[in-house]
Amino acid sequence: MFARLVALFLAVAFSAQAAPDWIWAKNKTPLKNVTLSHQFEVPAKPKSAKLRLIADGAVLRLNINGKPVAIAEPFGPVVEIDALHHLKAGPNQITLSGKAVTGIAAAALHLKIEMANGKAITIATSPAWKTTGPKAKVFSTGDLGLEHWWNLPPLVIDEADDYTQWKRASNAKAGTDPATFQLLPRFKATLLHSAQPDENSWVSIAFDPEGRITVGREDKGLIRYTLSANREKIIRAESINDDLRECRGLLYAHGSLYASANNSKGLYRLRDTDGDGTFDEKKLLHTSNGGVGHGRNDLALGPDGKIYVIHGDSIQLPEVTDRMSPMRRKYQPFRMNEGHVLRMDADGSNKEIFCGGLRNPYGIAFNTDGEAFTYDADAEFDMGTPWYRPTQVKHLTSGADFGWRAVTGSWPSYFPDHPDNTQPTLDIGKGSPTGVKFGTGSHFPPKYKKSLFILDWTYGRILAVHLRPRGSTYMGAAEVFLRGEPLNVTDLDFGPDGAMYFVTGGRKTQSALYRVTYTDPSGQPRAATPQETARAKQAEAFRKARRQAEQFHGKKRFTYQPDHPDPRVRHAWRITLEHAGKQVLTGSKPNFENLTTEANLLGDQAKLKLIKDWPSLLPSEQLAYIDLIRRGMERGAFTSRHAADIQKNLQPHFPNTSPSINQALAPLLIQLSPAQAVPQTVKLLDASSNQRERIHYLYHLRHAKTGWSPESRRTFFRILGTYDTFLGGRGLPQALGKIRTEAKVTLTDGEKKRLADVIKQKPQLPPLPDLTGRTLVKQWAPADFNGALDFDAKKRDLANGKKMFAVAMCSRCHRHGREGYPIGPDLTHVASRFGRADLLAEILEPSKTIAENYQTTILHLKDGRELAGQIIPNLDYRAPTLQLAENPLHPDKITRIPKEQIARRRHSDTSLMPPGLVNLLTKKEILNLLAWLERGR
Repeated sequence: MFARLVALFLAVAFSAQAAPDWIWAKNKTPLKNVTLSHQFEVPAKPKSAKLRLIADGAVLRLNINGKPVAIAEPFGPVVEIDALHHLKAGPNQITLSGKAVTGIAAAALHLKIEMANGKAITIATSPAWKTTGPKAKVFSTGDLGLEHWWNLPPLVIDEADDYTQWKRASNAKAGTDPATFQLLPRFKATLLHSAQPDENSWVSIAFDPEGRITVGREDKGLIRYTLSANREKIIRAESINDDLRECRGLLYAHGSLYASANNSKGLYRLRDTDGDGTFDEKKLLHTSNGGVGHGRNDLALGPDGKIYVIHGDSIQLPEVTDRMSPMRRKYQPFRMNEGHVLRMDADGSNKEIFCGGLRNPYGIAFNTDGEAFTYDADAEFDMGTPWYRPTQVKHLTSGADFGWRAVTGSWPSYFPDHPDNTQPTLDIGKGSPTGVKFGTGSHFPPKYKKSLFILDWTYGRILAVHLRPRGSTYMGAAEVFLRGEPLNVTDLDFGPDGAMYFVTGGRKTQSALYRVTYTDPSGQPRAATPQETARAKQAEAFRKARRQAEQFHGKKRFTYQPDHPDPRVRHAWRITLEHAGKQVLTGSKPNFENLTTEANLLGDQAKLKLIKDWPSLLPSEQLAYIDLIRRGMERGAFTSRHAADIQKNLQPHFPNTSPSINQALAPLLIQLSPAQAVPQTVKLLDASSNQRERIHYLYHLRHAKTGWSPESRRTFFRILGTYDTFLGGRGLPQALGKIRTEAKVTLTDGEKKRLADVIKQKPQLPPLPDLTGRTLVKQWAPADFNGALDFDAKKRDLANGKKMFAVAMCSRCHRHGREGYPIGPDLTHVASRFGRADLLAEILEPSKTIAENYQTTILHLKDGRELAGQIIPNLDYRAPTLQLAENPLHPDKITRIPKEQIARRRHSDTSLMPPGLVNLLTKKEILNLLAWLERGR
């Protein structure tokens, strides 16, 4: 028993130590510039190494074993990298060079190393780290592991998740049994009521001041439900309106019920003027033009007492005061249809466009800081392309433009994400956003009272988003709070009892009302760490600074324009300056917000201050600089001399160690200097295994007429020919087809003839090899090759190595240059990722290390069957069936499983790649194979 207690204590202690501390260095006071380092041993070559790094109020430059690896910015995201190839067996050292930008400077790092034997090594920042300086020492400002958002795993929606689960509610007679829900521990879900045929399908919910529930019908009208004293059943149902069509938003405020009636195309105010419990007055406050798909959505009461209305991109922008930049219509793609937020007084007067650039945000909610948030939709048509934007949580601030324009399916494609747009708070991934609400009024534990609950209609999920201040804005992470199938969640609210109430419905599906309660109210809030306390204090000051700028949005005057370390504050001042409409930058610091304003106001990009000290720029500044140049080129504002200067300035930094910098530079340099940029970009295209990155380069290379070699042309069309293996939405095949068509236009007749075979090529499964005469040579093991791997690849028989690629059946799952079939990892550049010994070990012991994207999936079906294999991309993620290749040597033999039949799934520790594939080969042939993989193309 004692031994078990000791083991438990050690496990808990290790868990506590495994979380990183926020650390910095001080003498008597915290230092502005610090060096933080830690040495550690890695006993052998690791299996994997995942590193996470975050900075609070500081710039951090990460070095591993003396080589620069990454930069974390003071207001940027968590940096996540694969550190495997930066580590070595034996002693290693991590060094963080930090520069304080604000008064809360701190660093946190976590590195998890997994060894081939299953053991793990965790490296985390702590006061035990070393620093430089005679009297300096490292100190901690708190345990990052106590911040819930840090510990949450990524949300995953993959090919096995059923996009069509909502259809199962179409013919249902009642709501889904909550006993089948996936729900966080100590929470309980109860089904209160299933809609009857005469109650229609529901799209909204709100509590009135008396604690009664109002639901909005999808067709027309409103229903009021009165609950029993214990809130466990409905004791009365009554219709309180029968003509407002599809009220997607309901809000009780100012003694009224506000209704955003989508199909009635307006915002209405309902009042009970005589106190008899019925609404006898109905007033139209706002009429909006446009369609009804991405239409008139939810409502919220702001801390200023104003009514906030959120619209999707089927709705036209009204001709009212616009707090966004007046430069939008002059320089950016502009459509009158655009997702936006309107705000107005209680009587509908003083209307303003508060922010825009949204696609189809359904809900809107304010937190206790008085800040608004939404959950915005993706463009699923574009999924799989580089211009696809996932569903996102967005912090809605005055004047914000999030960059979306109603241009889905347009060609050339529109990339909505630019550095000068307001940046999103959190990427969620696939989904279909509906209602949102903060848990402020709940009886939930403190971390959930602060959470933003967002609804995903498509996948039947309620997600809890845990936000933390990041300067004047926020960052965070999300977890699945509740999930069911089918569970077409449309809206939620919190009742006077502190419970969550949510409704299902939409698209004429079966509706139901549910109640979620917390069953263990004994929990107490933990004390904030010093870092959290300092961060909250700074955030309050930064929000105040941002609001100082926002008060001038939509006006022609302003008081002053201070410099500020927070980019969101600077962004707010940029909008203020552009509303002023005159040159106001004399003597101001040339940050990128000021340069953007100068470019927008003057319209003369020839006067743009070109920044030549590239190494001193942070990654976000480098991207902003590139984007300034891009916009200038689009406007045709550069002379040939300026273009030459720009090309000379940018070319030395391409290719770059940063994929995002490469993707930003490639289009500019292909236009400015195709002779240099095209071959460099083709190399990046060929080296990448990321689908969106590959399509990005294919897209921007398609018009290039010069800079090609016969081999690079072949590489382009060879990779384009693999599009059947890509996963995406309905628009992906069309986009790839247009890339092919436009690229062919740039070819000469001679090139078309020489490339005819590869232009028409689609991946074809190689035939099974002829193994006549081959017998077992040996059960090969890595030790059998000790001393044999130090060879000159150029002197080996590469033709024989290529032949062995087929004989060992590698070609039936892997691609190497022009050879093979792209099911498993692409081996074209395998030598840049693995040394010979490591590559040999991967071949001989395939289950020892399995790439995350190529793990064997085990499906447990509802009929009791269990299937194992590799999931094959279906091109359209919305397909109702899953494609599974059960036999790795016959990847063309596909089993199709209806997704609704999948009960659960898991990954296997056994590789799909069978062991012993090279046991029919001699040692000489295996060495030839290694040499060909290393050098042959």
